[in-house]
Amino acid sequence: MKAHVHAGLHRALGLDASQLADFGPDGLLLSDAGRALKRLRQRASKAGFELRVASGYRNYQRQLAIFNAKAAGERVILDDNGHIVQRRGLSDKQLLTAILRFSALPGVSRHHWGTDVDVWDPAAVGADYQLKLTGEEYAAGGVFSAMSQWLDERIAADDAEGFFRPFVSDDGGVAPEAWHLSYREGARGLSALQSPGNLLPLWRGGEVAKRWGINAPVALLAALEADIEGILARFKVVDELL
Repeated sequence: MKAHVHAGLHRALGLDASQLADFGPDGLLLSDAGRALKRLRQRASKAGFELRVASGYRNYQRQLAIFNAKAAGERVILDDNGHIVQRRGLSDKQLLTAILRFSALPGVSRHHWGTDVDVWDPAAVGADYQLKLTGEEYAAGGVFSAMSQWLDERIAADDAEGFFRPFVSDDGGVAPEAWHLSYREGARGLSALQSPGNLLPLWRGGEVAKRWGINAPVALLAALEADIEGILARFKVVDELL
């Protein structure tokens, strides 16, 4: 029982992918999630859509690299309209909020779990199309609006092979992401394990982090520590409520 609890914790934080299976282009997924995604793709194909994964599993280290690069100005931060956020004059707290609008903290990303994927429809665009994963692509009139509406209808009817959209409403936390699908059963309960007590030792980059091969602390650590409960409440989906 104890080993099972630890395995769930380590998967929740993106530290261990041993429970996941390799589904080729779809990446590492829980076996049930991978099979469900295959069924959903087959149904999408019959409806005229090519359901392709743009981004799937990411471990803690990969999410740390993305987050820290954005904090350092090595990767751009986009606002809700797809425009680059101008960093000059932003406090650490404001910068943190801007990053978290579209990018999760390491250890908090749902992409750690092998249950969540970002999807698009390459059949709807040309071969040279540069995917952005922005709201306008999936909204009415957007290039992926037809596929998005098809998914809306399946999810509303609880007929999407167990998938749902975790980021649909805008309460000032994570922006709505029509491209993000989550396999509910495999994701259930993992958000509760992403707690301050489990995250802070990793974020600080000390001995606990080093045991997992993590050699750098998370950027903007002081701003995180100052309001960790509020940040997690605002930027994390509690699956038990869905």
